[in-house]
Amino acid sequence: MIESSEFLNACKTQGLNLFTGTPCSYLKPFINFVIDDPELEFIGTTNEGDAVALASGAWLGGKLSVVMFQNSGLGNAVNPLTSLSYTSQIPLLGITTLRGEPGGKKDEPQHELMGQITTEMLNLMKIPWAYFPEKSEEIDSTLKTAMTYMTEKRMPYFLVMRDGSVNTYELKSKGARQNPKTYQTEIKKLTSGEPKLIRTEALKVLRDTFGPNAAYIATTGKTGRELFEVGDTENQFYMVGSMGCALPIGLGLVAVKEKIKVCVIDGDGALMMRMGNMALAGQMQPQNLVHVLLDNAVHDSTGGQKTLSEAIDFALIAKACGYQHIFEVDDEKGAVEALKFLNEKKELGFIRFLIKKGSPEKLGRPTVTPAQVAERLKNFIASK
Repeated sequence: MIESSEFLNACKTQGLNLFTGTPCSYLKPFINFVIDDPELEFIGTTNEGDAVALASGAWLGGKLSVVMFQNSGLGNAVNPLTSLSYTSQIPLLGITTLRGEPGGKKDEPQHELMGQITTEMLNLMKIPWAYFPEKSEEIDSTLKTAMTYMTEKRMPYFLVMRDGSVNTYELKSKGARQNPKTYQTEIKKLTSGEPKLIRTEALKVLRDTFGPNAAYIATTGKTGRELFEVGDTENQFYMVGSMGCALPIGLGLVAVKEKIKVCVIDGDGALMMRMGNMALAGQMQPQNLVHVLLDNAVHDSTGGQKTLSEAIDFALIAKACGYQHIFEVDDEKGAVEALKFLNEKKELGFIRFLIKKGSPEKLGRPTVTPAQVAERLKNFIASK
């Protein structure tokens, strides 16, 4: 058994000071120490996969991060680990617990199967792993192995934490409850009555109005493909897979980089898949992020099946989550007005951009690989 301070001080020497994830009783002393230490930062997410995406965004901003969660939530992280981390070659240090370890102490029934297959799942995902150090003399060598792999391979590395690996540590910080001042937020409707543009046309408006100095995170499917067709530039990230992760990627990026405007281009189907990230955005209150939802009420990439969008008021959700400026637009005029306003503000903004379904008949795919897209965006951001 080691002290939290031993491992976390070693993390500091490696430049690991941003931690994200969801709690577990095994991780309790670990997370508590991170929260109490002024040299470390913990961003709690609503979902384990969102933590992987947030850490990926932080890497794009130049910071390698640590993701921590209970192994019962490893399934929630499988999608971004296999279609974002692996595909785009984005490293992170993962720490997952081993609840329900075979031969270990009796645990809750929901941990039985996952305890048996946790390490097998990591192996199946081609993620190298080691047991979390339980002796002080093991810490430096364990971290060195992980750091070397992540640096050389640009891929995730995991530590599996058993029960009793870390000594107890009680949280000393008493953070005040944060209530978003939603009553100050006015939903501004700049609408003409019905959507006028298809997605490609809307993307042109976004790029032309927001400018070439912003970073663009384009959600999965035709959004990224169409953004590439509009014009491929180094400041654009085209997601492939990891549906719903565009917003946490943007949040991870702005968490470590405040000097660049970030435009997250979301889709209605994707946003509903991981809508908890809107709550995280409201809690974080980044000053340099604009969240644009291109809403055509269908899954355009998979044949035009309807989403639940027509039954949801996304603007009210953004208001309830604490976004500072909220717009609804359905044509170029309204979009330009909203974008120009948010480009000048240093507060969190949301635009529900109602568009028509459909896309160009002959739509290609990016000719740059996901790993190349990630690397050049990282370099672009580093230059700002």
